[in-house]
Amino acid sequence: MDTFFSAVLGDLLGRSISFIVDSYYQQHQGVEENLQKLHHVLLRIQAIVEEASSRHITNQAMLLQLTMLSNMMYRGYYFLDNFRYRIVRPHAQDELGDRSLGMSPFSPFKRLCFSTRTRKIVSEVLERKELQKMLGHLETIISDMQEFVVFLSSYPRMGRQPYCSYLLLENCMFGRQAEQERVINFLLKPCRPGAEGCDVLPIIGPGRVGKSTLVEHVCRDERVRKYFSTIVFYSPDGIGGEYHALLTDTVVIKHQNPSSTEQSLLVIELSNDMDDETWRRILHRLRNHITPVSKIIITSRSKNIATFGTTEALQLDFLPKEAFWYFFKTIAFGSSNPEEEPKLAAVCMEIAVLMNGSFIGAHVIGGILRSNLSAQFWYTFLEYYRYFTGWYIHLQGEHQSDMFKKRSGLTYIWSYKNWSAVTATFHLYQISSANLNDLPVIRTSELLTRDIKLEGKFDALEWRSSVPPYYSYMAHHEVLARPPIIFPKRKRSRPI
Repeated sequence: MDTFFSAVLGDLLGRSISFIVDSYYQQHQGVEENLQKLHHVLLRIQAIVEEASSRHITNQAMLLQLTMLSNMMYRGYYFLDNFRYRIVRPHAQDELGDRSLGMSPFSPFKRLCFSTRTRKIVSEVLERKELQKMLGHLETIISDMQEFVVFLSSYPRMGRQPYCSYLLLENCMFGRQAEQERVINFLLKPCRPGAEGCDVLPIIGPGRVGKSTLVEHVCRDERVRKYFSTIVFYSPDGIGGEYHALLTDTVVIKHQNPSSTEQSLLVIELSNDMDDETWRRILHRLRNHITPVSKIIITSRSKNIATFGTTEALQLDFLPKEAFWYFFKTIAFGSSNPEEEPKLAAVCMEIAVLMNGSFIGAHVIGGILRSNLSAQFWYTFLEYYRYFTGWYIHLQGEHQSDMFKKRSGLTYIWSYKNWSAVTATFHLYQISSANLNDLPVIRTSELLTRDIKLEGKFDALEWRSSVPPYYSYMAHHEVLARPPIIFPKRKRSRPI
C-alpha cells in the first residue's frame, strides 16, 4: 500500500512540475515583451530627464520631482540590465570555458537538472513578478508627469545639455543638477529683511564626493556671475589650521563684474573642522576686507559646519548603486552602446558591484576597460579584480574604496603579473591640473595593468578631472621595507 501511495504521489508531483515547466516556457515570450515595454518606458523617462536637465529650473518642487524621476530612471535601468545580463552570463561563461567567475545560476535557457528545476523556476516566477511590478510603477510615473512636462517649457534652456550621449557624460558634472539649482536659488534670493551679517549655506559631505566641483559649476553659471560683483575663494590648503591668515594673503578672486550689483560672494573650503569662536572672528573680519559680502558658501567634511548656516545645510552623498551603474557603464563603454555588447555589459555590471561606489575608481577602471573592448580581457580583469578585492578586505578589514574616504593610512599595491602585493603608506591630495603638466608621474591605471617595480617614495596620478575645477587627484606612496605578500595563484588565471 505504501508503495502504491508513493507511486501516486510521485506521479502527481511529476505532473505538477511538468505543468509548471510548460506554463513557464509559455509565459517566457510575455517576459520578453515586458522587457521591451520596460525599455521603451525608460527611454521616455530618459527623454524627460534630459530635457529637464537642459533647463534652468527654479521651482523647488519641480527640482524635487526631477530628482525623484532621475532616481527612478537609474533604478529602472539597473533592474532592466540586471535582469537581462543574468540571462547572458552563463552563455558567455560557457563560451570562454571559465568556471571561476561565479556567475548567477539564473537563466531560463539553461538546461536544468530535475533536482534543482523547481527551485529555479520558482525564483524566475518571482523575478517575473518583480518585472511586472517595476513596469507598472514606471508606467504610472509616466502618466503622472504630464503637468511636469508642460511646465518645463516655461523655463529657459542652458547653453547645452549637461549629458545626452555617451561622449558627453564623462566631461560633465553627473547627477547634481537639482543640487546646483538649489545653490543658485539660494545665491540669487534676496537677503532676509532686517538680517544682520551674511546669508550662509553650508555644503557638507565626505571627501571626494564632489563639493568643490558643485561649487565651481555654480560660480561659473552666468546668472551668478551677473548678480555678484566679486566672487572670492579660500582654498582648504590656503586656510589649513592658520585661520588668522584668512581674508589677508590667502584670497583668490575668481570673478569680478563691476557693472553688477554691489554684492560679493565668499566661498570657504575647509579641510578641517572649525570652532564657533573662529567662525565669529571670520564674520567680524569680513566687514573690513570685502565690501559688502551678502552670501557665503562654506564646504566641509564635518557635519558640525551645518550649525554655521542661516539656511538648511546641503548634504552631498555618494551615488546610489543604480546611479553609479548608469554612470560607470557609460565611462567603460565610451561611444560604444552597451546594448550591442550584452556579454561585456554583464561583466561590467559585476565589476561595478566590486567597486563599491568609488567615483574615482569608476574613471580609472572604466578607462582601463574602454581601452580594450575584448571579452577575454574584460573577463580576465574581472577575475583579477575580484580576487584582489577579496584579499584586500581580508588583509585590511575594509574595501579599497574606503581608502579614498581618508587622507592617509596603510594600503597594498597589487602586481598582477606575479600575483603579489607590496605594503605602502599613502597620502591623498589634489592639485590643479595646470601644475601637473610636463611632470613625469605614474598613473594608477599603470599600476593595475603593468609590471612596475615599486620601491621608495613615488607619486601616482589617480585621475585628472575633465570638469571644473580641473583637479588632478594624486596619491603619495612610500613602500615599506617588508617582504611582498604572495597570493596563491588561481589555476586558470591569465595575464591581462
